[in-house]
Amino acid sequence: MALHVLHHHAARWPKLARKIPGENLSGPRRFRLALEQIGGTFIKFGQMLAMQSDMLPLEYCAALFSLFDQVPPFAYVAVEQTFREDLGQAPLEIFETFDPEPIATGSIGQVHIATLNGRKAAVKVRRPSILSDFYSDIAAMRFTVYLVKLLHIQKMYWLIAPTEEFITWTQEELDYRREAHYMDELGRNARENAYERVPVVFWSCTTARILTVEYLEGLTVSEYLRQKETGRTNAPPDHDPQLFAARLIDNFLGDAFRHGMFHADLHPGNLMIMPGNIVGYIDFGISGVLSRYSRRHLISMTLAYARGDLDAMCESFFKITTFDRNATPQGFRRDLQRISSAWYGEVEGQSRLQKSITSIMLDLLVLSRQNRVWPQRDVIKYIRSAIAIDGLIKTFAPGVDVGLHLEEACERHLKWDAVHNLVSPDALTGWLGGNIHLVRDGLLRAFSALRRAGAENFSAPVMFKQASSGKTKRWRTIALQLVWIGACGAMMWQPLQLDSLKVSAPLLAAVAAILVWQQRPRRAAQ
Repeated sequence: MALHVLHHHAARWPKLARKIPGENLSGPRRFRLALEQIGGTFIKFGQMLAMQSDMLPLEYCAALFSLFDQVPPFAYVAVEQTFREDLGQAPLEIFETFDPEPIATGSIGQVHIATLNGRKAAVKVRRPSILSDFYSDIAAMRFTVYLVKLLHIQKMYWLIAPTEEFITWTQEELDYRREAHYMDELGRNARENAYERVPVVFWSCTTARILTVEYLEGLTVSEYLRQKETGRTNAPPDHDPQLFAARLIDNFLGDAFRHGMFHADLHPGNLMIMPGNIVGYIDFGISGVLSRYSRRHLISMTLAYARGDLDAMCESFFKITTFDRNATPQGFRRDLQRISSAWYGEVEGQSRLQKSITSIMLDLLVLSRQNRVWPQRDVIKYIRSAIAIDGLIKTFAPGVDVGLHLEEACERHLKWDAVHNLVSPDALTGWLGGNIHLVRDGLLRAFSALRRAGAENFSAPVMFKQASSGKTKRWRTIALQLVWIGACGAMMWQPLQLDSLKVSAPLLAAVAAILVWQQRPRRAAQ
């Protein structure tokens, strides 16, 4: 770094600059090389900074992206030792096959291919020295942040927030069981989505240091983009970049808005192109969780800026932020009105987004800092994920109108949410809770009427006279009444759930219909 400073200041004197050792590198490239040389946790820190386009200039983010796939592997001996300590067996004693050469390496671990019970698996193993590296590197980062605050080095204040956030994220990533739980939850949420694929976790071979999951067959987006530059790719024959991009947006919004949990590390190395334009997801170390309150206002905000309704956008944004003591919300509104004039243009008589979502989100975050209006932590994750998707789609499928797609997706979700709220178990239980006395009174009256009807003697219908005697008929009626009483009692005294209602309601209706039908011949005879 010192050489970079010397080269920078000596640039005005070419003769002197030539005498300074080392290559005169650009700032972004030298910053990346410095992180690579320090190594350890700082490589992971550089990877996180690559996604912080709201804080770092874009040329720095671009330079740091190479850190995602330029981490050296560790020896297979360490892999075997980890397996023996955690699972009591070597890899080849657990798996039918286990490739000692990793297919991918990262700052925290590396991935090996294996076969478990006839199924291909991806096995991620944590670096043996990561804990000691992490704690020493984190101590150095905290000390740096402390000095920046103590000495009031305002030019380095941008470093404080990402460093503190990085420490929290990395602590979560060090325990692979946490990632496995995220993967399990996101996988359950994606069961009804045919275009979203989350690997299955093999819990019998998963520990804090070992993560074993289903292997997804496909091509990572980062590999696809590298191959695309050469003119030939190994993408599936039916691959359609625009359709794949549209499904990537739909999956992200569906996970975030419908389920409240989403993959928050959507860089190209974590996304896979699978046959049928299915989006595959890997590496769930960083995931976002949104409350229903945050989701509702994020939907409103997304729909508002897609439509150009700045007042509604401000109102929704303020609902998911915290105001500093020196916050200036009116200044935020004024500045938003000023800068948003460049966001929109007329298309077929309608105001449409003409600036990228990345630019809009970055403008929004800059205004937040300037006016001391701070979004919630998971809202920041959502915004950064949206920025990552937008930047990826601009490279991957530039013809996709992201703004229009966002608007349509938000409208679809609002309609789904309205219907869901009407028929959800909570809504049904709430309705019954407010009318519980009426429901119980009606059930008790029905039970009383059926008991009186069953107690009376009546002639069996002609069509059954030869098939069953009166005594058999009476026992059949009593059995049906007991079924009715048991079902009604369960509904009265147990909390009503939608799944149980789907089963019990038809059963009760059938029993009631049979009992009523059995009384008709006697009444006809009267």
